[in-house]
Amino acid sequence: MKRPPRRRGLILRYTLIHGLLFGALVSAVLFFLYDAMLGLEKARLDREIEQEAELMRGRLAGHTVTEMAAIVHRTTDAMTGHTSIYMLATARRDYVAGNLRSWPATATAERPAERGMVEFPLASDPIEPGRARARGRTLALPEGENLFVGRNLGEFDRLRGRLFGGALAASLAVTVLLGVVGGLLLSRSVSGRLNEINHLSEAILEGDLRRRLPVGARGDEFDELAENLNRMLDRIEQLMAAMREVSDNVAHDLRSPISRLRSRIEVALMDEHADSQAYRAVLEQTVADTEAILAVFNSLLTIAEAESGAPRERFAESDLSEIARESFETYEPAAEEAGIELNLRAAAPVRIRGERRLLAQAIANLLDNAIKHVPRGGHVELSVERDGDRARLAVVDDGPGMDEAFRERAFDRFTRMEKSRTTPGSGLGLSLVEAVARLHGGEIRLEDAHPGLRVVIEVAG
Repeated sequence: MKRPPRRRGLILRYTLIHGLLFGALVSAVLFFLYDAMLGLEKARLDREIEQEAELMRGRLAGHTVTEMAAIVHRTTDAMTGHTSIYMLATARRDYVAGNLRSWPATATAERPAERGMVEFPLASDPIEPGRARARGRTLALPEGENLFVGRNLGEFDRLRGRLFGGALAASLAVTVLLGVVGGLLLSRSVSGRLNEINHLSEAILEGDLRRRLPVGARGDEFDELAENLNRMLDRIEQLMAAMREVSDNVAHDLRSPISRLRSRIEVALMDEHADSQAYRAVLEQTVADTEAILAVFNSLLTIAEAESGAPRERFAESDLSEIARESFETYEPAAEEAGIELNLRAAAPVRIRGERRLLAQAIANLLDNAIKHVPRGGHVELSVERDGDRARLAVVDDGPGMDEAFRERAFDRFTRMEKSRTTPGSGLGLSLVEAVARLHGGEIRLEDAHPGLRVVIEVAG
């Protein structure tokens, strides 16, 4: 059943998020520049005020109060604008001369010579009455009078208004617009790639496992995701093919022993003259056949368990050398009985994280295969060693070996060489070993031992 279409709000969300983040970032930068420009302008004003104050101090030095008042009057009368502010006052800060009629309330500290710059509202400004501000400093004259020198901040405030209300606002608006457009383009690109993945998923759900995602040449995160999904689909297709092959092989390989089992039982039941010994022989053979069938199913279950990855939850610190030594001691009597010399080379502990039972079963399968195929008088060596951050386990024999053409199919389930058909087995041993190696993040290799076969397993240490 086809699911109902979902509302697609990804483009809108990405656009809004991108626009907001972009706008917030650029706003922070613009406000920083705005504050820095105002700070530089205010510092320039302070330097000019300091220069005017020192210049006026020099002009008033050595004069009487009347003469100082005349100098201040001439200075203010000569000004064409209202930028500079002067006020000559008595020690009690009463007006004597200047274009500022009342002493600023913020400039009344007890030690005027040590005061810095102060700001205050300028009530009698002809251009912006009630809104203008002034900034200046106080000079303590030697005769006891006070002189205030400052600047009208009207021009400064108008500059700040133009910056904040004009350039800054326009820049912010353009920035937000660019952020929204960029977010729209980005979100449409992301949405397009996601739509490709969704369409592919729908096609796969409908049964088309051959579909694959296109991988671009940019090598970005979406291309990496596409490659990973394609590898996952390849693996799923391989597993599906393996399941079909396993089903066919199980039906083919188990049909014969089960048919023989049934025929043997039917023949025994039909023989009215059979004694207890005959029935016992039939039952013993039946038990042997049943154990062989159960061994096949147990191997299939173990392979399925290893390939599922579930045993990783049971991983614990283990010594691979110790596991190999236990398997060696188990198979040493069988090797002696078969006339084969079995050796172990695993002295130092090799610590790994793994599932002890599956590792022991993988080693047992390798030893069992070697002992079965090596003729009497042959040699089998089991070795464990560390190679950097990897642990290496190898089983080497001097038997007939394995044809190079067959090594590619050796790990397929129920696959056996023609010359091995007469030996007991199900063709699942190497499949199980490969599944255990992959479970532990490793690999298995089949190499020519000249003569014989070398099976090497490397897992993460």
